[in-house]
Amino acid sequence: MRQTEAVSSPLPDDQRAAVKKKRSAQMFWSRYFYFYDTLNESVPYRQMVGQHADNLEASHDDLILDAGTGTGNVAVILLAQGARLIGMDFCEQALERCREKDPRGDFRFGDITQPLDFESNHFDKVSCCNVFQFLNSHHHRAALGELFRVLKPRGLFAITVFGAGFSSAKVYRETLRAQRKESSLADTIVFTIRYSFSTLRILYYVWRIKKLEASGEYYFFDSEELRRLLEETGFEVLKLQRVFASQCITVLAKKPALPSPISD
Repeated sequence: MRQTEAVSSPLPDDQRAAVKKKRSAQMFWSRYFYFYDTLNESVPYRQMVGQHADNLEASHDDLILDAGTGTGNVAVILLAQGARLIGMDFCEQALERCREKDPRGDFRFGDITQPLDFESNHFDKVSCCNVFQFLNSHHHRAALGELFRVLKPRGLFAITVFGAGFSSAKVYRETLRAQRKESSLADTIVFTIRYSFSTLRILYYVWRIKKLEASGEYYFFDSEELRRLLEETGFEVLKLQRVFASQCITVLAKKPALPSPISD
């Protein structure tokens, strides 16, 4: 008697490649995030994150989505301002750090390149800080469309991205310049030495990011291109500025109100 065995079908090549690519990205970010919060010692970085959060004008009544929350540097500011917050990221190690920083946040696994598991018009405000440059151009419109969908009409949207030609050397020089303004020359030298190893690791990871950008895997924006993409998605751009030693672009936008029903 012939016996048959149930054999699970292997994933198609394109799906298998996508799974492998995602796992590789998660491993990269889990390693980078080990050093990432050293950036909190940089005055230009703190200014950028602070401005991004302040653009949303968070209040105690706000439910905010922080899409691509990373290690939670924007999230903790919004929580301190009294907002209710859901922070989403595809790197579990980053989420663990977020929960350690502020357990009031609802930090959960999620991928902004996929449909979001939220109802339409769910959030009062949406934040997305230094995430979109790490998506390739094929994902930009769909991801923005999902963030637009879950945002309430009249809701604010804050987005910050790497600008085209991003230079980590300019950021580092501006960091030392700002540090020198706040402290003595001797203290600035001590600061440089204290964070030298972590700084070198961050510069290494940024170098890898720029290689991926050059290959088309990631995408750095120019200002008008970002404005156009937001407007084509349906957002109204309220403010657009250069930040982080002019190497990043931060934008405040709004989802328009729903049109009034036409009465007979």
